[in-house]
This record gives sequence, structure tokens and C-alpha cells, in this order.
Amino acid sequence: MRRNRFISRARHTADAETLAKLARRLSESGCRLEDQLWERRLLELLKDRLARGFDTDIETALDDLSRTNTRAYDDLADLAESCAESAVIEIDGRPHDALLLALPLLAWSRYKVPAATLAPAVVDNIAVQIGGHLAARGARIGVADYLFSIDQLPESFGDVYEFAQRLFECAAHGSRMKVDAKSLREPVSMLADTRYVLAAIVVPQGQALYHWQETGVDPDSKAAAVDAFTAQLANVLQPVMTGCRYRVLAPNAFHAALRIADRELREFSLEAALAYLKLTYDLAPSALQATVAAFEDKRIEEMRIGIGRIGDEDQIIEGVVWPLLGDDEERAQEDIEAALRRLGVTRITTHAHRFPLEFCDDCGAPLFPNPAGHSVHAEAPEDADEQPVAPLH
Repeated sequence: MRRNRFISRARHTADAETLAKLARRLSESGCRLEDQLWERRLLELLKDRLARGFDTDIETALDDLSRTNTRAYDDLADLAESCAESAVIEIDGRPHDALLLALPLLAWSRYKVPAATLAPAVVDNIAVQIGGHLAARGARIGVADYLFSIDQLPESFGDVYEFAQRLFECAAHGSRMKVDAKSLREPVSMLADTRYVLAAIVVPQGQALYHWQETGVDPDSKAAAVDAFTAQLANVLQPVMTGCRYRVLAPNAFHAALRIADRELREFSLEAALAYLKLTYDLAPSALQATVAAFEDKRIEEMRIGIGRIGDEDQIIEGVVWPLLGDDEERAQEDIEAALRRLGVTRITTHAHRFPLEFCDDCGAPLFPNPAGHSVHAEAPEDADEQPVAPLH
């Protein structure tokens, strides 16, 4: 029986230190030639760590750099993401480039936003749309047969790497990737949330991944291709998204797509909350007021928006969490107020003091600020039963 070779804690520490050291040298580089040298060394070590299941070395190096050198942190994080979501694989003795794609959509529902296994016909149709609108001529396409919530996606670099390798193999053989739904955690139930289809594009090494990268094709055709793809994907997913309002976002490499979707979800969640209040309680945006405040746990983690009726200083009917995602408090406050006004809410209270990052002890829901300056639980209005309930569609 084969034994796993023992790797000491000291070896792991040394590898993490080497990754951090190389990232620092890359951040100090003054020319592209030097960049390429440090990148090659980093890529070799990153690929080795991922292939052998030692992605904790990468996390350790990033943790160190996040405190000491933000530019080196960004450089290492970019390369680590690339190594996790892309690879060179061999097909019929020839090297091929492979990329893990995320196809995100934003959705909200008064019921439950689905996260479920996709029917074979839906998976095949998604692959056809990728091949027809996005991928370069002759590319191999692989699609996972599940609509993932953010809670169900692979999290660590190692998890992403392992998932990508499985999907690349499916793409190489022209088969769907079957996902064991029972192995996935139950998604957190939210009014508005993101959902993802994961796919792979595989092409001969050095050739174009996308059709707008091909020789003789106008690079500016990308916008039209992406628009056509998102429209078609929305149609393909319509049977899956019954009872939801949703918007398909542009596809992208795995990590980039998640970041863009997180940012787009913030205003979409506000829009969903206001639409929900109109449909459920017949409360128009002009009849509502919003309260905005920063919430902290040692440092500011997020902004929260409490929404209630104009004139009620205590009760909050609905609330929205606005993660900062690298934005500062002042910038986030301006963005939130601008979004609220675009959506028709003009009565806005902003608290200057910061609130503790509190959640309900009973249900775990976040508490939201009210105009009176307190953190409270969002509650349905007392006369809710007297209000009409409009259908979502």
C-alpha cells in the first residue's frame, strides 16, 4: 500500500515564506522582463502547492502580505486565482488551455430562490449557447449540472482547483459534470441572492478562448456577443427560475465573476426589497424612508439599510445589507443614497455613529438601523393582513 510522504510543518512554513518573498520581489519589479521571471517562479510553486493539496501555504502567505505589503498581496492573489481557475491539460497528446467560467445571475423571490440540479436538456442548451456566442471556434465546452448558491461554491484555492480539474476533464470528453447535490450545504434563504452556473472552455494551447479574440474578428464584437449570450441564458433558465425575478450577468473567469456579482447584488438587493414591499404590502417607494448606518466588529464590516414607512421612527419593515467590498464608508454611503434616490426613495436618514455588528439571538437575522438610532429586527407591518398581495408575475 502506498504511503503518503510526510511533509513537516517547517516545510510548509518555508514554502509560505518563499511565496511571500517572491511576491514581494514581483511587487518591486521595474520592468516586464523581471515581472515574467518572478511570475514564472511563483507560478511553479503555486501549481505545485495546489496539485499536492497544500493550498494552506498560499493562504498563510496571503495572510502575511495582507498586513505587510498590499501590492505584493494583490500580485500573489491574482496569480493564485489564475492557477486555481485555469490549467494546461493534455488531450490526445496535445496541450490545451482550460478556463473555469462562472455564469452569474441575480435573483429575488417572495418564495425561495432555487439552487438545484439542472436537467440534462438545460445543461446541453447552456453548452450550446456558450459555444455559439462566447467560445472560439472548435472549443470544447463542459457544464456542471447544478445551479449553485454562493454558499455552495468551492471556497478555497484548493477547492476551486479540484473542481476545475474535474470540469476540465468533462469538457475534454464532451460530457456533463454531475454534481452530488447531497454533498452541498443548504443555502441561506434570502430575499435576493446570486446563483451561478459553472462551465469550462478548453482550446488548443495558445489559441483564442473567446470568438472575439480570433484573428479577423473585431474585438469590439464582445459586447454584442455577451448581450446575446445573457439574453439566451435567461431564456434557457426560465423554467428553473419560476416565481423569481432575475437578471443574468456577463460571464467571466470564476473569481472575477464572483467579485462582479457581489458588487452588482448590492443595488439589486435594494431594488428587490422595494419591489417586495410594493407587491406584498402595496407600499410605494415614495411612501418609504430609509436609514443608513455603518456596522462594525473591530472595523467597519458593512453598511446596513433599514426601510420603513415615512413617519414611523421605530419600526423597520425590510432591511438590506451592503457589504463594503473594499469601498470606504463615505463612498459606500454616497452610493447607497444615490441608489435609493434612483429607486424612488427620497427620505433618507444617515447615522454618523457606528453600530455593533449585531444579529437576532433567536433567528440569526441581521438587525437594521431605524431613524431613532437603534438596531432593530425587521418586522411585517401590523396591518399586513389588510394589504393586497400581488403576484410576482
